[in-house]
Amino acid sequence: MIKSGFLSIALNATALLLLESGIRIASAETITLTLSNGDKIQGTLVKSESTDTVTVIDHPSLGKLKIQSTALKAKTKKKRWTGSFSAGITGSNTDRDQDLDSTSQLITQYKDEVNLFSFKANTEYGFSKSVGEQEGATDTNQGQLDLRYSYTFSGKTNTYISNIYDYDTLNQVGSSNLVNSIGIGYDFIKTDTMTLNVSAGPSVQSIWGGDFCKADKYCGNTFAASSARISFDWDPNNYFNLSLSNQFTGAYIDGLSPSNNFSGTIKIYPLGDKKLFTSLNGQLIYNSLTSPQIDNSFSLQLGTQLF
Repeated sequence: MIKSGFLSIALNATALLLLESGIRIASAETITLTLSNGDKIQGTLVKSESTDTVTVIDHPSLGKLKIQSTALKAKTKKKRWTGSFSAGITGSNTDRDQDLDSTSQLITQYKDEVNLFSFKANTEYGFSKSVGEQEGATDTNQGQLDLRYSYTFSGKTNTYISNIYDYDTLNQVGSSNLVNSIGIGYDFIKTDTMTLNVSAGPSVQSIWGGDFCKADKYCGNTFAASSARISFDWDPNNYFNLSLSNQFTGAYIDGLSPSNNFSGTIKIYPLGDKKLFTSLNGQLIYNSLTSPQIDNSFSLQLGTQLF
């Protein structure tokens, strides 16, 4: 009986020691600190002795170290507001005619943990004048405004509201096109360097303007529709950025009258400082309710980050 009781006490004591050891191991947190000069030091965090101004670690070789917060490299805060502006100009002059083309793009975005607000505007204008002409002619006058807000309410699921207005003053039917949409989106990919979002919902599409708008049975009206958008953004380093977006809208006219808007931008930052950049921009538009129905444009621009 005595031996049995002693054995029971020994087993209980051993279990308590193992439990205490397990708790200590579980509570031990190995961290890596980056000093202000760029050096890194690794050790076990001593939480009981650490404060907001002092971090205490147990280094395997140097023992216990107390590191002031002022000696640590400040953590880089992600900017919530970003903005950029870019423009491009091309021209030619011969003994018969003169040509001038200009493009511009403005992008502004606000992003935090749950809110995403974006505004994008681009314009394209072309002018030519031949010998003998007094005023010349406008060859291109088009652009787009894209306003969008989304709110993440659960994990990768979000709700959105968007307004896309595009214009082409040379269109004979439908020089202006406006699509207002609201719906649900989902982030299939959401990392620090890459996002892939798919969204869809009901929308309203309005078509107006153009020399022959009054003669067209659809121009000058607003129609119920549905819209779906896929957007992709890849920002792998300080030298490169890729943004792609495709929105499909189907207006409920004669069954379904489709329109599609694809846009893409490649930015190259030659200095790797996320400031000055060269961008290649493309936009492919198809709209079954306008005349002409296809409107494609490409441009090469120089730009800078505003903030």
